[in-house]
Amino acid sequence: MPKILLAPIAGLVAFTLANIVSNLLFFQLGAPILFDPDIQSAKVIDVLFEMAPRPLMFENGPLYMAYGFAVGAVHGLVFMMIEPALGRTRLQRGLRFAVVLWALMAVYFEFHTPFNMFREPLALVALELFFWIFVVLAEGLALSFVYERSRHDLATAVE
Repeated sequence: MPKILLAPIAGLVAFTLANIVSNLLFFQLGAPILFDPDIQSAKVIDVLFEMAPRPLMFENGPLYMAYGFAVGAVHGLVFMMIEPALGRTRLQRGLRFAVVLWALMAVYFEFHTPFNMFREPLALVALELFFWIFVVLAEGLALSFVYERSRHDLATAVE
């Protein structure tokens, strides 16, 4: 399959997995802390659970997932463009892409939206940044492994 077609598919698969990991971490495992009104900013709780309209992920799941598929496809295309610089093995490329995602996406998002706009306490921002490590690891590794074999595997297959 041509890389230009494989990349968005790999990105869609990887982003879907990352979305599942994100929901498990933020809305299941982390919920008792992240949504405790004694700790969390009232704005965060209001925006997520009280104010109308509620977030799209709660009100229109299919539309939210369609948007997520588009984001995943874009991530796959970005991976395709930079993957030669990410290392020889799928593991190296997946881990390094995860670092890129965490540094350019998670850090910006956490400080711009929860901290800046919703006044989330720094301790909760730090916890969320920790959770993001696992989300982007899931995405980076899945994308790298779906996208292609390692260059070492390709070299030994030719021999």
